[in-house]
Amino acid sequence: MRTQTGLSRLVLVVGLSVGSLLGSAGLAAAEADRKVTMELVQLVTPQETYQAMIAQMTKQMLASMQQSGANVPAGIEEKMGKAVVEALPYADLASWTVDVYSARFTTDEVRQLIGFYKTPVGKKAARLLPELSGEVGQKMGPILMQRLPAAMKKVGLTP
Repeated sequence: MRTQTGLSRLVLVVGLSVGSLLGSAGLAAAEADRKVTMELVQLVTPQETYQAMIAQMTKQMLASMQQSGANVPAGIEEKMGKAVVEALPYADLASWTVDVYSARFTTDEVRQLIGFYKTPVGKKAARLLPELSGEVGQKMGPILMQRLPAAMKKVGLTP
């Protein structure tokens, strides 16, 4: 009976050790994948691009506040930009972006994207992305506001 109990304990210890090793290997692989994806994120959204995004968001927020009739004091843009950086630090944005990319791309696909973003065209695309998105948003906003009332009526949201 003692031999069976001793053997059972040995099997349990070996099983736990193997499981621990496999779990550690899985964690190490996941961390390596995350590191590769972070490289991509830093290529696509470097600090300069992040700063441009913050500036663009700040301008849009202030314009929206003014349109809604809020009293926006002169010189507030710099302080608002600092507040947005405080609320959405680069490290958080990068981490969230890694999560999003990791859910949609394999590590091999991420490596291919890294290859692209290291090319001159890829670098240009990454640099211009916030500006391009902003331009699309500027075109889309007024058109949406113009078309939305009729669309809401058509789908039965308004009389």
